[in-house]
Amino acid sequence: MCLIVKTNDSSEVKENLIKSAYENNSDGFGVMYLMKDRIHTQKIVPKSADDIVQLFDKYKDLKIPMGLHWRYTTVGETNKSNCHPFSVLTMEKHGRDLFLMHNGAKLPTPMIDKDKSDTHQYIKYVLRPMLANNPDLLYNRDWQDMIEDSIGSDKLLFLDSKTKKFTTINEDQGETLDNDMWLSNTYSLSRGVGMDYDPVTDTLSDNKPLSVYGNTYANGTWFNKKVKGMYNDNMYAYDDWDGGMYDYDTETFKPLSKTFDIAKDGELYNLSDLYGATHDEIDEVIKRNPSGTAELLQDLVYATDDEIYDSISELQQLKNNKKKGNK
Repeated sequence: MCLIVKTNDSSEVKENLIKSAYENNSDGFGVMYLMKDRIHTQKIVPKSADDIVQLFDKYKDLKIPMGLHWRYTTVGETNKSNCHPFSVLTMEKHGRDLFLMHNGAKLPTPMIDKDKSDTHQYIKYVLRPMLANNPDLLYNRDWQDMIEDSIGSDKLLFLDSKTKKFTTINEDQGETLDNDMWLSNTYSLSRGVGMDYDPVTDTLSDNKPLSVYGNTYANGTWFNKKVKGMYNDNMYAYDDWDGGMYDYDTETFKPLSKTFDIAKDGELYNLSDLYGATHDEIDEVIKRNPSGTAELLQDLVYATDDEIYDSISELQQLKNNKKKGNK
């Protein structure tokens, strides 16, 4: 997951926002803006928040509309070429510059090019073929509705040199502040890494220890367990283990060591992954992983009868396994 910021005045992007966005999305940074009828961009893979602050200082005094993007790698390598923005159309080939920034778990696209992000491949195999011959589709409401339906809760920010306009797909899925600055989300400013940021008050606050629900993996099967820990460097440091993998041969639970965190935004999980969680733990997962939760709900809404049956059967198996393990 990532963060997009669209501002009408670059001087209004606060340093606290820049630093918190980096701490929570540190895999890349980029800007796009219009100047003299051409779109200009700059991308870096920062080593610190100060790298972004230093880069952005030269833009603040321009007081111009800009798009900013902090990357959190979900698909593809972490490198400059996978940083946003991406070119969709070019002046040389299409008579206009068109650039794009994306925020979301994964776009609906064929994953053909090795080590490239889903955004890169979505542009190459989906967007560019549609827009190359008719760029004005971007402003067709029916076309926008089609894109929104296909990408779910993901957000796209376009900048077009011909119309000199930003266009946002799923704008209502983000948050607009009083100064008309638009953020594609706010959860990535409080992901639990470093300092949490409140964009309304422009304040930073320390993170607190979390009590979250996690899962364990062994022998090809995910099992649930309750864990406690402090979020640090994108991983939980567990201080409490109370679960294990059930071994049908010995009828015992074995301790596990490999985990994934369903409270991390963008992490996909199943209904059975919530088995055993309390109301508060489920509430915390929803707050910290809105994208993964949206994917789960979408899958449930459109599930076939067989898929619903499989989900219920998996829950029942977990209940049965727990009973066996408690004998």
